[in-house]
Amino acid sequence: MKKELLLVLDFGAHNNQQVAKIARASNVYCEVKPYNTCTETIREMNPKALIFIGDEESTETDADKKAAGLKKMGIPVLEFGNKKDPDQVKSFIFDRCCFSGNWTTQSFIDDMVEQIRTQVGDKKVLCALSGGVDSSVSAALVHRAVGDQLTCVFVNHGLMRKGEPEQVAEIFGKQFNMKLISVDAVDRFLDKLAGVDDPEKKRKIIGEEFIRVFEEESRRLGKMDYLVQGTIYPDIIESVSNKGIVKSHHNVGGLPEDIDFELLEPLKWLFKDEVRQVGEALGIPHEQVWRQPFPGPGLGVRVVGAITREKLEYVRESDAILREEIRNAGLEKSIWQYFTVCPGCKSVGVKDGKRTYEQAIALRAILSSDAMTADVAELPYPLLTKIATRIVAEVDGVNRVMYDVTPKPPSTIEWE
Repeated sequence: MKKELLLVLDFGAHNNQQVAKIARASNVYCEVKPYNTCTETIREMNPKALIFIGDEESTETDADKKAAGLKKMGIPVLEFGNKKDPDQVKSFIFDRCCFSGNWTTQSFIDDMVEQIRTQVGDKKVLCALSGGVDSSVSAALVHRAVGDQLTCVFVNHGLMRKGEPEQVAEIFGKQFNMKLISVDAVDRFLDKLAGVDDPEKKRKIIGEEFIRVFEEESRRLGKMDYLVQGTIYPDIIESVSNKGIVKSHHNVGGLPEDIDFELLEPLKWLFKDEVRQVGEALGIPHEQVWRQPFPGPGLGVRVVGAITREKLEYVRESDAILREEIRNAGLEKSIWQYFTVCPGCKSVGVKDGKRTYEQAIALRAILSSDAMTADVAELPYPLLTKIATRIVAEVDGVNRVMYDVTPKPPSTIEWE
């Protein structure tokens, strides 16, 4: 099926993803590019229509010149300010541009399965399976396309949440009956990360070490030609922007240049809510599809600064308590993401009548649909008190708990 493309060019809008979400919710495929994207690239994309979105007060000369040039392409153009107006966008899409609205979850699956089969042929595929939503849906989609040509590899890098390595083995090894290899690389990763406190360096080390582990497994398995990664659209948007990089993602810009694989990124044009819809359509169990988002570098970006085994345990154990209490309160489906962070700072406290000087733990609970923006979840105060009381009582080395009440923007969801 030929895809009709609505292309959004970002001229500095803070809500540049909203238009794309409005369009996609109306079954119109839409991409967002920085305004300084090469004009020839835009022509090759062959959009059916363009939307310019930017700050109302923007007077940037280069942007104005670019817009004037693109208007000569002879296709409909809508200039759109920062104010959200779903009716204006839909009217432009359907009344003026006559989009067919035929881009659906099933059409995406059908198209992607066909693309994967064409690209892979009879070659072998290795999947970087973390057990998270993105890698799980990627694995299921590629498995539908090429079946036993796919081998999934789960690397236990020591940065997982409590109980997750065991869950991955149970779900994918037994329930999905996929080829699954589990690799214990805890010491290897933690040795590489020892003493590294810069978040970008940590991400790049984790990303590169992942690739090296997969290359080694590939050699043991025989030639593997493709590597599946769970890159999604927000990863790309945040890593490539005319305003600069927000942060590099381990699967976008965090990979070494000399990898031995060709990448398969079947979800790289989808937002998180769309990934979940695809997962449901592929038959992945509801509880797995709606599993909380977890960053590729795992707890490595929830320990601020240099990573130690002790700090990882502070986060792992406190996070398990937080998740248990959220579930017990019946809030697990109403809060999009919740986790704990070890900021790396100590404070004075009192335990059993004695002075302590121990670590602090921060709680984070946010509401979002696509990770591009996020609001703080207003947890009931008695619940916060219960969580804090359990953490300081049950997690050795922690004597203080804080609640992060900052939305995105200005902060990001993760602390690093």
